[in-house]
Amino acid sequence: MYPEATQRAQALIAQTDTDFFANRKVGLEKETLRIDADGKIAQTDHPVALGSALCNSQITTDFSESLLEMVTPPCASVTHALDHLTGIHQFILPRLENDEMLWNTSMPCIIDGDDSIRIGQYGHSNTGIMKHVYRRGLGQRYGRRMQAIAGIHFNYSMPDQCWPLWQSLHSVTNQSEFSPATLGYFHMTRNLMRIGWLVPYLFGSSPAICQTFLPSGADSDLATLNKHTRYAPFGTSLRMGEIGYRYKEDAPIDLTVRHDNFENYLKDIYGHVTTTHDAYEQAGLTDSDGRHQQLTTNRLQIENEYYSSVRPKQIPTKGEMPLLALKRAGVRYLELRSVDVNLYEPVGMHLEQLAMLEMLMLFAWLTDSPPLMPSEMDINKRNVQTVAHRGREAGLTLEYNKRPVKLVDWGQHILEALVPIAQWMDACNHGHDTENLYQKSLATQIAKLQDPSLTPSARIVDELATHGSYFNMVMKYSSAHSDTLMQRPVNESLQAKLAQLVPESLAAQKELEANSSGNFSEFLADYFSQLDSTCSLSA
Repeated sequence: MYPEATQRAQALIAQTDTDFFANRKVGLEKETLRIDADGKIAQTDHPVALGSALCNSQITTDFSESLLEMVTPPCASVTHALDHLTGIHQFILPRLENDEMLWNTSMPCIIDGDDSIRIGQYGHSNTGIMKHVYRRGLGQRYGRRMQAIAGIHFNYSMPDQCWPLWQSLHSVTNQSEFSPATLGYFHMTRNLMRIGWLVPYLFGSSPAICQTFLPSGADSDLATLNKHTRYAPFGTSLRMGEIGYRYKEDAPIDLTVRHDNFENYLKDIYGHVTTTHDAYEQAGLTDSDGRHQQLTTNRLQIENEYYSSVRPKQIPTKGEMPLLALKRAGVRYLELRSVDVNLYEPVGMHLEQLAMLEMLMLFAWLTDSPPLMPSEMDINKRNVQTVAHRGREAGLTLEYNKRPVKLVDWGQHILEALVPIAQWMDACNHGHDTENLYQKSLATQIAKLQDPSLTPSARIVDELATHGSYFNMVMKYSSAHSDTLMQRPVNESLQAKLAQLVPESLAAQKELEANSSGNFSEFLADYFSQLDSTCSLSA
């Protein structure tokens, strides 16, 4: 299925030395709920001992006040990234109060209605208020339950020197205003979406949920273990399925974004952040008390509201919209967003897992990437949802090139194409990673295709009855992981740096609040005025 990937891999190996890949960067973002001693979502404020959620670059919050987000800087290897994330966990755990703990899986714990999911607070500056209002808008548009789901983002940038070779291998003549790197990253984005189903199959760790996640009286085709637990017998990642992060069906909205080329991608995102949606207009920009309850009444409040399993990313300048940063400077790295928190790993992921994700990036770099049209995007979405709910079902077929293909066969073709890449990656690492890490990882993933019982999702389903409920199971593992992390040796230098970020971030927030001028409506108008002068982005 992928002869061109194998041929280009051989050319890559023949034309490069082991230093070629030294300058790639790996970053991790992990979300995880704080829970109280009873296993409910913590109702306490973001701990001041962790610094400012607005200004701390490595420890912040996602949607809710209790949904911690840990962010590593760009690292030289998957090992360095995982070590750094481990250090962040070790910094957080002893600073939690009232016997709070980290819930180490993607689907949330006990939910006492939407009100138990407190929207994140970021202080009194206009920037902080904007973050809060954006989250109010998400809660209104999609419901707060969905915003309590946690995941892992795998951020990845290729070395700069790879792009001339990419052009040569793919015979790309650049007639675009964008750089070869931007075109190459968008090429990779399309391919990662095409094979996106493989991530939940191999690493999905959310085949079960607490009953409280489902609204009272809601219908579901999930199997019932008991009154506390529902699950998909052959499921892999309900987080990526029909009950995961999705748009409301009672407020139909067309959020189609073309992926045929980068220009059209930008134009479509621009259209969604500038076009009013009737249902959001009727809800109003402010509530009955005059407080902002969404940033705009447009289809998307901001670009980040567009949910995709892969995002091309650029770092904005201060106050710059991410969309305009992409237009100005192109793509700097890719963000893979489809990774579950692994219940069986203390920090939610394993080194071999990260190695596999990195190899999938290389696969996407090597493989042909024709324009991705809306019809094929619908197929990709169906493939992911099929795997999310039924991925380990014997003989399961997916859709590839408008024809059915067995999941096992398709996956085998992808992984076989990575054999020379795994060998090359191990040769390139110069001691950064475990010996033969990539080849070991590839062998592990091939075994999962041959035997689905080796996947983390299968293990979870097999253990459910033993623990009595999904809740009991996650509580046991989360508690054990906390103990494990607290007993491990710490990187004192990293701990000192994280400690330094606490007062620095609190001071930065105080300064931001002191210098914040004008009312919030004026601040928003000024922020969105950036779009008014961007005629070249309009469709």
